Amino acid sequence: MIDLRQATINDAAELSRIQVDSWQVFTDIFTPAYMASHNTFERRFLYWMNVLVRDSDRTYLIEEDGRSIGYATVGYPRDDDLPPGTLELTSLYLRRAEIGKGYGAHVLRRLFASIKAAGYGRLSLWVLKDNQHAIDFYRHFGFDFDGVEMTLPIHGAILECRMSRQL
Repeated sequence: MIDLRQATINDAAELSRIQVDSWQVFTDIFTPAYMASHNTFERRFLYWMNVLVRDSDRTYLIEEDGRSIGYATVGYPRDDDLPPGTLELTSLYLRRAEIGKGYGAHVLRRLFASIKAAGYGRLSLWVLKDNQHAIDFYRHFGFDFDGVEMTLPIHGAILECRMSRQL
């Protein structure tokens, strides 16, 4: 059974392990230097401790029969140009061994239902332009590019594109 449980400060280490593992799919997008300096357990652990202490977004640990397989984070959008009633999916990551098993689809459907029930009508997200797998996944669930892009100034320019959809 798949469960979404709100993450607590006690989950920082598990979230860090999941993120380090899941980010291995980006080795063809990010430089080895960036991965070596940013995709470490120590760096991710500090990040998660900060995020969970602030408690401004909602991070959900995705579990199957008590085993952590991924996480998703939803919060208020970081962009001011989005219409009222919009939330942002800031992360949806699965352990590499769990990709393609339907967990991401299950999580998105549950998030859509709970976000809509809470009175929000739109969900946005940012995706790396070179991450075709993620783009195809989100398009399958009704997301489309809305024309907004930004360049991440990290070890070479990496382009991110914003996608959104009505709920």
